[in-house]
Amino acid sequence: MNEFVEQFLVECRELIEQATDDLLTLEGKPDDSDRLDGAFRAFHTLKGAASIVDFDAMARALHGAEDVLSSVRAGDEPVTPDLISDCLTCLDQVSRWLDAMRQDGEIPADADAAADEVARRFDRFRAGVPVAFQPLPWIEALVGRHPDVGATVALRYAPDRDAFLRGEDPLRFLAALPSLLVLEVEDSGPPPPLDEFDPFASHLVFLALAPGSPEAVRAVLRGVGSQVEIVDLAPLDPARAGDWPELARGLLEAQLQLLDVAQPDGLLGCIGSAGAVVANLLRHAGRLSEVAAIDSAIAASHAARRADVLSEAIRRVLSGALPAADRFEPELERRIPTETAARTLRVDVERIDALVNLCGELLVAKNALGHAAVQAQTGMDQSALAALLKDQHGVLQRLVDELQRSVLNIRVLPMRYVFQRFPRLVREMVVSLGKPAHLVTEGDDAEADKVIIESLFEPLLHVVRNALDHGVEDAATRTAAGKPAAATITLRARRESDNVMVELSDDGGGIDVARVRAVAAERGLATSEALSSMAEADLIDLVFSAGFSTAAAVTSLSGRGVGMDAVRTAIERLGGRVAIESRKGLGTTVRFILPFAVLVSRVLTVEAGGQWFGIPLESVLETVRIRREDVRPVGAAKAFVLRQRTVPLIDLRETLGEPGDLATGDELDVVVAAAGGRLGGLEVDRLGERLDVMLKPMEGLLSGMPGISGTTMLGDGRVLLVLDLQELLQ
Repeated sequence: MNEFVEQFLVECRELIEQATDDLLTLEGKPDDSDRLDGAFRAFHTLKGAASIVDFDAMARALHGAEDVLSSVRAGDEPVTPDLISDCLTCLDQVSRWLDAMRQDGEIPADADAAADEVARRFDRFRAGVPVAFQPLPWIEALVGRHPDVGATVALRYAPDRDAFLRGEDPLRFLAALPSLLVLEVEDSGPPPPLDEFDPFASHLVFLALAPGSPEAVRAVLRGVGSQVEIVDLAPLDPARAGDWPELARGLLEAQLQLLDVAQPDGLLGCIGSAGAVVANLLRHAGRLSEVAAIDSAIAASHAARRADVLSEAIRRVLSGALPAADRFEPELERRIPTETAARTLRVDVERIDALVNLCGELLVAKNALGHAAVQAQTGMDQSALAALLKDQHGVLQRLVDELQRSVLNIRVLPMRYVFQRFPRLVREMVVSLGKPAHLVTEGDDAEADKVIIESLFEPLLHVVRNALDHGVEDAATRTAAGKPAAATITLRARRESDNVMVELSDDGGGIDVARVRAVAAERGLATSEALSSMAEADLIDLVFSAGFSTAAAVTSLSGRGVGMDAVRTAIERLGGRVAIESRKGLGTTVRFILPFAVLVSRVLTVEAGGQWFGIPLESVLETVRIRREDVRPVGAAKAFVLRQRTVPLIDLRETLGEPGDLATGDELDVVVAAAGGRLGGLEVDRLGERLDVMLKPMEGLLSGMPGISGTTMLGDGRVLLVLDLQELLQ
């Protein structure tokens, strides 16, 4: 990739982040002219950048959004949730194009069709036609080829190129659809040259027609939600439009009038009342597939505390053009743009200057060591030489420490790089769940290593989903409890010594300890007697057990039991730990304690079978010496008792297959460690020293070796293997 394209990608990412932030703020403050101007400038600059690199499709898509934002600035168009959603969808598409360009440095060959679809969204603001009911070309062609099959849902499934490598079988997903009526397969684009063809990549697109509701189809294909488009064909049926009896039409129009005159203090009640009337009319008319759309429109209006989303849905009911449910309740996975790890960093020039100065001092130190070598060769007095070398070693040690800190400071990024992704996601979750909530961020400028920042999004996403789905109550429950109807989710970060603290707090109902105890008993995590005597903190810690979930039902956000154990695993792999604090009725705080940098690790060296190994010091609880007679067999394993707690004992030499004579002494050296929620003792031959090391991951043929997290070099030139305690204790 040439430097020109690289610079284009970097600048576009920054503009997308700026535009997203401006749009989300503008949705809550429609009169904020500064945010409106900022969003308009970002779209305008993005369009100009696309034109410079001859990316015409991208410029065409952005022009539609820019044109509408210009009308808003002129006062010809209002700021509506639909406008914000369409602008964000445009930015999502641009992000996908940038991801594709990052891979091969070329403009995507299939960008025109996607650009046309994005541009068509903004035509409705000039023509007054809802975009959801302008049929896409692939839908028109597919229905045209099969006009009489009686389908109510159309879908287009384009598997990711690496779907096969992830173990996904597209045909298996499609075969799970009940009563599939039509299935067509076509190439995703022109075939590449034979010498560039990848036989392990997916090059297919599946088009299908099915009966039933879009919700039923979406439930089956939830696992590939970001790769499939699902469209309700009901709006394409002209017999659906304008067929309301006079009495029903009058009732619908009355709900619009109710919403138009609703006062702020009674707005939520008016929204609920009007929505219930419309939903009942749809049920009476047998238009059940549209009820879910009204329900999601009610949720969206509740979340935004504005009636315009529901009013628009009612107008579409009157015209026979109610959108599919995902118009108001979008799949979250379709709203999360995929991002690859950043390959470029923007560094403050002062940090570069500090490195240049250090290089100069290191050159001086090198020359001083050269002088000491010459003195040694000329027969300098040994005591004087020793003093000289000690002084020079001290200077070199200081410079190496400063160099290490300077290099690590170049890799650090502020927390806003991960925090800024959540306002958009919280907006979509709020609409999906129908629970009003807003996000507050604190400590956006707190810094951490680039690897920490890039790895933090997924664990935080799990926690945010749980907070909104399980922790936060609905508006009615909160009001009855004397709380504000809208919940507050707080995401904060701060630096503490060598650690970075990241917290996610909600003011919801807290963790139901009784429910946790009941689920733990059902799953057999502990005996009823043990659970009844457990402290509340220990019971709450059970939510980190694999597959544990207190959800009554699985939703699109959570409830599958694959969240908190994955959070703990991800954080511990970064060298951190997770803690939860919860107060019934007041809320929950999930706290991540993370190292500032992950490249530098502190290890305890131990010897086993004549080989030295490193154990991450953050996992070491203590070192003890126990009598051999205190070790007891437990089945095929061994254990010992430490302060009235049974601790499994692992012979490190035997586990790693190291040769050596079996220890026969009366006492054992044991390292007591914890990782992944598991406690264990490692029997070693000898304890070594504590070291600060630069950890290098396993590469080549050794990549993925179980039980080893990386290597480092010792001062005498030997290689030290650093153990992955989480795998060993499992």
